Amino acid sequence: MLYVEKTIPEDCFRLAPNLKPLDKFEVAAMGFDPLTALLLPFEYKRPNTHTFTIFEEGTNEVVAIWGAIPINKINTKHGSIWFLSSDLLEKHSKFFLQGNIEWLSYLESHYTYVYNFITSEHKRSIKWLKWQKFIFFNKPMLVNGVEMYYFYKHLPLVDKVI
Repeated sequence: MLYVEKTIPEDCFRLAPNLKPLDKFEVAAMGFDPLTALLLPFEYKRPNTHTFTIFEEGTNEVVAIWGAIPINKINTKHGSIWFLSSDLLEKHSKFFLQGNIEWLSYLESHYTYVYNFITSEHKRSIKWLKWQKFIFFNKPMLVNGVEMYYFYKHLPLVDKVI
């Protein structure tokens, strides 16, 4: 079983050394180390920033941290969406898939456009993003010398929180 809480900086320090290798690679391709990438939402201090931590019930181990950060302080309805996890996510993948739609909908309700980049090696994540109706550019782009796919989703502006 998993449960979700609003992220605090301590969660980032707990997840960073346990980040799965593919996520470490992707974060490095974007020019960050795991801890810096996880702490960025706290550093930017932008309005409409939302981050959440997924914990394993019983052990309280950090399974993943995810969220969205507005592209700047003026345009808070367009954000970079992200999800970083440990290998514990595999253990709870069925439970995660059953509950993720509600949480993603909540996050998306704060934005009209979300986007990010992902490496082609993230095959399961790409499949999940497509299942969540994200659109992918057909051709990869070079990001710091690494081929990555741009993905995005246009969202209706929702005034109420789900």
